[in-house]
Order: sequence, then structure tokens, then C-alpha cells
Amino acid sequence: MNIGSIESGKIIIKIVASNRTSMTLPTNEKFQGKVIQPGHDSFATIGEHGIAMTIKILEGNSTHLILFDTAGYMQTVINNLIQFKIKLNEIEKIIISHGHLDHYGALIPITSELKEGSEIYLSPICLAKGYYARTESGNEIPSEDFGISLRKLKKERKIKYSRRTPINRNILYNRAIENNVKIIETTKPDKLYEGIITSGEIEIFDKMELPKGYYLGRSKTEYEKHTFREEIAVYVNIKDKGLVVITGCSHTGIINIIKHGQKLTGIDKIYALIGGFHKERESTKDIEKVVSFIEDLNPEITCGMHCTGFDFNRIMHRHPSHVMGIIGTEFHL
Repeated sequence: MNIGSIESGKIIIKIVASNRTSMTLPTNEKFQGKVIQPGHDSFATIGEHGIAMTIKILEGNSTHLILFDTAGYMQTVINNLIQFKIKLNEIEKIIISHGHLDHYGALIPITSELKEGSEIYLSPICLAKGYYARTESGNEIPSEDFGISLRKLKKERKIKYSRRTPINRNILYNRAIENNVKIIETTKPDKLYEGIITSGEIEIFDKMELPKGYYLGRSKTEYEKHTFREEIAVYVNIKDKGLVVITGCSHTGIINIIKHGQKLTGIDKIYALIGGFHKERESTKDIEKVVSFIEDLNPEITCGMHCTGFDFNRIMHRHPSHVMGIIGTEFHL
């Protein structure tokens, strides 16, 4: 796919919602202005289990603004956007990475504030009615076992939790119609602007990267292994620098997401990795495999937050690209 490119210095990615906020995390001079921590700008921001980032493109005398994910139902993203003086009606496009509440929780109220002609991109199955379940400690259990009572499975400590997708799809579409906002449901990559594309459905190169113990149900008794076919990432090609990979949770695996982007764009060089990498429940052995893969790519910036986990950040810290991302962290790329 011909992605095109963006000139270096013409894109700013800002974390506007995540699990952590801090006034005391210093900006590391080793990044030479490419990564800036918020300091006192984050004074009135709120943390929540979730993630949201703005992607600002500077194009001549005009700018474009993308919101990648909307964090959780507490709507901290709306509060934090106000603190950072970012207006909801400045957003032109919203990308929803996948159908988990901590990534689309504030979507409906935000949709009500979007300007006419704005667009929301998501997979056709992202908000489909269904059920999610996760086993205790990530242990796999046969899908047919879900034919018995979920309450019984929980009592036997086989299931950690199960829940139904809570969003009302009709409300979202009605809000979009009322505000002349376009909802684009697709499994194909979309070119958002010159140099920026969505991933479309992410190819699975290594099934071992998929999270263990996740199941997707059509009903309370019919479940199958969840392979996150709705997950979407964003790729940005910075001229002469390489690909920036932006992820929500990386349920399909950060290595798979990287390889998919390389195959899709024909660009092997990885400049930056920013988002949730979903390694918080992985073994040290599995984390070492991912870190070694990233080290071989040798990006300039690696920022794993939200669901990435302490152990990944501890191990990844040995590579000079590693940086902590909190609410208000900016990437000037």
C-alpha cells in the first residue's frame, strides 16, 4: 500500500488518557526534544485504566487532529482534553482500536461534540453484541466447557470474569446521525492523511503472540478462542525515519502488529513504538522474546503504557529507546 510520508517535525502524538499521571517525571534529554514529559501541565489530569492519544498533523498553515481511542467509561479523556486546551470539535477522525470498554468508553459523549463531517473508524465487529470471558491465570480450557453454567465455572475457579459488551450500538449511530458524523466500519486499511494509515485486520504471523485464556461468546454458552479480529493499529511513515506504530492494547501481539505494518507498507525501518503492548500477564521468557525482537529493530522510541506491564518496562529499559509514557507525554516526530 502506498502510504506516502510526513516530513520530520510535522506530527505530535500526545497521551491524553492512560493509567498514570505525574508532575515529577522529568524529560530525558537523550531524546533531544522528541519526547517531552508534561510536568505541571498534568496537575489537574486524571488517570484511568484505559488509553487515548491525539495525533496532530501540521500541514502548512493548517492542522489535522486524530483521536486514537477514547479510554474508559469514567470519561477521563474529556476532562484531560479540557486541561490540555484541546477542543472536541477540533477532532476530525477517531480510531477505535478494539471492542474493550477501556478503549471506547467515552465514545458516545465525544461523538455528540464532534463537528459535522468528522469520521469514526472501527472494525465491523468491534461493537457487535457478544460476551467476553477470561480464564484464571490465562489457562486454556476447551470451548465446549462453556456449555455449562458460567457461574459454575467461576465457582470452580476456571473463569476469572465474564461480561457482555455494554455499549448500545444504536445510541452511537443515532448520535452520529444527529451530528452528521460518519461511521466507517471496515476490515481494510484506510489512508487517513498522507503518510498515515490504519492497519485494517491484522495478520497473525505467530499464534503464540495471541493472549492466552481469552474467549469470545455469541451467547452465554457458546464461546470460542478470542483472536481479536477487530483490532486496529495506526502506522505513520516519517520521511527518512521509518514507521511509527501506534497501538491500543496489542492483543494480536506487538510483533504481529509490527510485521503487519512492514508487510502492508513495504517499510522495514521502525522509528517509534507507542501504545499498549499487553505484556502485564506474560512470563519473563515471553517478554524477553519481544524485547529482543524490538532491540533488533533498534527504534529511536519505545513507549509501552496502559496494559504493557512493569516487567516489560523493566526489561525494555536496557535499550536506549525506552521511555515511560504518562498522561501529557508528547512525542514530536
